[in-house]
Amino acid sequence: MTAVSNLPHPRTAHTDLTERVDDLDALIWAAARDTDDPQLAVLRAREFAESVFIGIVLTIGSGAHRLNCSVPTSSGPVTAGEDLRLDIATEIPAVGLPASGAERELCELFALAHVSGAEATLILRSRPLLEPDAGSGTPGYVVRGWRVAGGTTTPIDAAGMFAFCCSEASSGEPLPLDPNTRYVDARALVTPPGPD
Repeated sequence: MTAVSNLPHPRTAHTDLTERVDDLDALIWAAARDTDDPQLAVLRAREFAESVFIGIVLTIGSGAHRLNCSVPTSSGPVTAGEDLRLDIATEIPAVGLPASGAERELCELFALAHVSGAEATLILRSRPLLEPDAGSGTPGYVVRGWRVAGGTTTPIDAAGMFAFCCSEASSGEPLPLDPNTRYVDARALVTPPGPD
């Protein structure tokens, strides 16, 4: 059995997070207005979002992880205010999430992508749950990602993730490379079945 706990991480001011989640909620409901049944569309979007989040936790394995999502909107891409930091130890079956409730913001982004029909990009940066080595320092991140669109998640290959992360979104200009970062092919997410 896996234990999920909210560990204290004083990274996000609660008011800022609450405001961002409220703003995402408004965007979700605005996108749902174009459907036959907005309330059902929002419910389905949030169910989908939670299954994606659970799928990420079940799929990514042990390590210190940072997760974010980029959802294109008419006014530009929307992302979480900061990466969600989570630690997963499969040997001890435990998941540590920040006490701020920041996972709600990511779930709202997943729901927004679902209800608006936008193709969102999930970006996951991972490294081992090891203390930095005195000689070699902190290990670099392994980066992988998924496209979220049409009620499905699709793994992105290493080249696609490199292209997404290493260029400026607005201009396409290359960004400085971190030699300690590796881009890898993502695996399919294991998501729980939806409600009947």
